Amino acid sequence: MTSVVLDLRNAATSVWPMFKGRTIRYLELDEMLRMQGYDGFVASRDAFSIIEAWKDSRWIVFSPDGSELRLTPKGHEQLAFWEEEDRLWKNGGNTSEMPLAKRLVAGEPASNLRRIQSVIGGSTVNGIHDPYTTPGSLETLLKLADMKTKFSLMLRLLRPPVTKPTERAALVGLLKDINSERKTTWVIRTYVRPTKPHRRFLVLDDGSIVTCGMSLNQIDKDEALERIVAGSEYAIHDRAFFEDEWKGGTPL
Repeated sequence: MTSVVLDLRNAATSVWPMFKGRTIRYLELDEMLRMQGYDGFVASRDAFSIIEAWKDSRWIVFSPDGSELRLTPKGHEQLAFWEEEDRLWKNGGNTSEMPLAKRLVAGEPASNLRRIQSVIGGSTVNGIHDPYTTPGSLETLLKLADMKTKFSLMLRLLRPPVTKPTERAALVGLLKDINSERKTTWVIRTYVRPTKPHRRFLVLDDGSIVTCGMSLNQIDKDEALERIVAGSEYAIHDRAFFEDEWKGGTPL
C-alpha cells in the first residue's frame, strides 16, 4: 500500500468517526487533520489535499456553499471496510482473506461484501439469477468488482419482467452506463413463469453455484450464503434452470 493511500486511510479512520452521522464545518475538519500531523511537513500530506482526495473518491460531499461536509453512503461503507480490516488484524486474522462464513449479518454491509467476495474466491461470475434485480443490485456488483471480484465481461443477469416503467428506465440506464464506462457487455433478460421463483444464485465459471438468501439490492440482512459444488444435484438444477430461462428470455 502506497504512502499516499495510507495517509488517506489513516486520516479517515482517525477523524471520520468523530462526525459520522452528522455534518462538520470544513475549517473544523481542517484543524482536526492538522492536529493529527497532516500539515504537509515531514513527508505527510497536507489537510487540504487529503480532503480533496476524499471528495474525488466520493467519500464526502460538500454543502452548496462549501462551508460544511458530510460522509456519503460510499464513505460510510469505506469506513466500515477499514474498521473490519483493523478488527481482523487485532484479532490475529489475515486481512486478505475471510473465513467462508455461511451467513450474512444485518448491520454489517461492508463485511457482507467481503463474505460474498470470499465465497466467490478466484472464480469468475458468469450469470446471476435474482427475481429482484434493481439498480441497487448493479451497484452492489460494482462494489464487488472494485474489490477485485471477477465478473465476466459478458455477464448475464436473469429476472422476471419489470412492471414499473420508471424502474425499468433506471435499470436500463445504469446498465448502459456500466457497459460504457467499464467496456463490458452485461445483459439483462427477463422471463415469464406461472409462479415467481425466489431462489437467488450466482453461476460461476467452474460450474459451482453461490446461493444467497437475499437479493443483491440489499445485503444488510441476516441471510444464508453458500457455495455449492458443480457436481451436486442443486448446482446442476440451478444451471439448467438458468440456461433454459435465458434461452427463452427477453432482453430488457
